Amino acid sequence: MSDIDENKQIPHIFNKRLDESTSTSKLKGLSIYSGISIWDDKEEIEEILSKLLRNIGLIISEYSGNPKKRCRDVNHWFNEKIKAYSDIKRRSFSGYATAVFNAVKWPRENEKKVCDRDKNPNFSEKAKLMKKLDDYCEIRDNNGCNVLKNKNECLKFNSYIKRKKEYFSGQITNNCNPPDCKLEDYKIDENCSLYNTDITFPEINCDVLYKKEVLQEPVPVIKERSPLEIGFFIIVSFILFYLFILFLEKFTPVGSIIHRFKRRKYDLKRNIEKVDDDRYSSYHSETIPANSSNERYYIEYARPHN
Repeated sequence: MSDIDENKQIPHIFNKRLDESTSTSKLKGLSIYSGISIWDDKEEIEEILSKLLRNIGLIISEYSGNPKKRCRDVNHWFNEKIKAYSDIKRRSFSGYATAVFNAVKWPRENEKKVCDRDKNPNFSEKAKLMKKLDDYCEIRDNNGCNVLKNKNECLKFNSYIKRKKEYFSGQITNNCNPPDCKLEDYKIDENCSLYNTDITFPEINCDVLYKKEVLQEPVPVIKERSPLEIGFFIIVSFILFYLFILFLEKFTPVGSIIHRFKRRKYDLKRNIEKVDDDRYSSYHSETIPANSSNERYYIEYARPHN
């Protein structure tokens, strides 16, 4: 899985701009400019100091969100530019640089300087690793909130943290040998150091984070029907059923079938009743024999009349 693209992050974007060409006109307006003319490599010094002046100005105009970090970037950039010179020249260049730092102030901030020049500039390889650590911590902080967007962003953040932790661990293993080198020396602040790795390289448990969100999703509540609603539903169902049957009788072939069935049922009932009536009539028509010698005591066992 791809993780955070460092080339799209502020530290790398700002660092690329530091070497862009610029005019020397603003530098010529500073009081230190007259002292530069004594150097044989005057043009190169002018170029470096002009870029320095422009770079500090970028902090005011475009990168004011994290000025302390930007000032460390500018100081590191300047140190890299002058480290190839002799110690004497480096000290002179640092003096000129201090004048440039002092000349750039925040607008409407009571003449407060934007940046200070490093009192103890570091030109060793350790400074490069410290710069990378500083950049990493800024990228980490700028992207920390992305873990709350979705699980994929959380995994990307974790992948980046793991990759950088492995990188810095390898650098320390290969280049930091006690007692000359101590992990405590690699420190930007309490949240950015190589001796407190749990804080500097935090790991987020994305599975737990997003499993918890799923568990906290509201369970749909099934609303129970009231007796009134149930009764209304039953009545409406009966009415709809009746209308459906009525429709079948009047507008579909099913109706004729139902009518034929009713007629057959009616005819069958009539036939049964007729047979019963015939049997009753036959039984009831029996009378006293005409030639009976004992008419007085003849008993007729016929069906009684209601």
